[in-house]
Amino acid sequence: MNRSTWRALVGVWLLLALAIGSPLRAAGVNETSVRPVHLFFESGGWKIRADRYSPMGTRSHRTVIVLYGAGGMVFDGPSMRRVAQTLAEAGDTVYLLHYYNRTGTIVALDSTMQKHFTEWLETLREGIRWVHTREGKDSIGLYGYSLGGFLAIAAASDNPLVGAVAEQAGGIWNSQQKRIGKMPPVLMVHGLEDKRVPLEKYAKPLLRVLRQRGGHVKTEFVPGEGHVLSEAAMAAVRPKVATFFAGQLR
Repeated sequence: MNRSTWRALVGVWLLLALAIGSPLRAAGVNETSVRPVHLFFESGGWKIRADRYSPMGTRSHRTVIVLYGAGGMVFDGPSMRRVAQTLAEAGDTVYLLHYYNRTGTIVALDSTMQKHFTEWLETLREGIRWVHTREGKDSIGLYGYSLGGFLAIAAASDNPLVGAVAEQAGGIWNSQQKRIGKMPPVLMVHGLEDKRVPLEKYAKPLLRVLRQRGGHVKTEFVPGEGHVLSEAAMAAVRPKVATFFAGQLR
């Protein structure tokens, strides 16, 4: 399916949402109380947006970049904003990175991910350097969901600017273990019933490689949950992600 077709489908989805009432509101999704500032940097000749969430009620001691999955901001946006808000409430400065801006992508199929992964990875690496320069922190945390988790693992490898990774429903891209070099501490979150990115095929090989290479790794494998964790499960996971970064980022 080409880009124009995806745009048409997303347009239909948005029109339906307006016509019948937002499914996000129906699911109890509230507007975030932390209002982000929209910033931009350049990658590959394109303007890349990053939504910066300032820490609430305390001085920021950590900086974290949040990455959505294949659903982009259209489908993953509400969950990613909740993650960003939780981290901001814990005292972190958070950047929600719109890496799809690099390729004009809205929602990605498997073929789209294969085609553009390298470009998105380059954009993420440039975004890490940009955030590091802006914030002046010794190291940055990465939180990535699904496709974002694959990107976070790849971008953190042999990268001294990344101090910790929380990856959810990700793994090693195309099972290429050579992508995994020296890694910072990693928190792995995965639903045991994930059919989209199966635990046995993706999470366990990543866990094995991380342990073989002596890296610090913590797991949060959630019983009864699939690729998209329920809100009840995410409500339990988000504070654990915040605690992980608090313990690993200096």
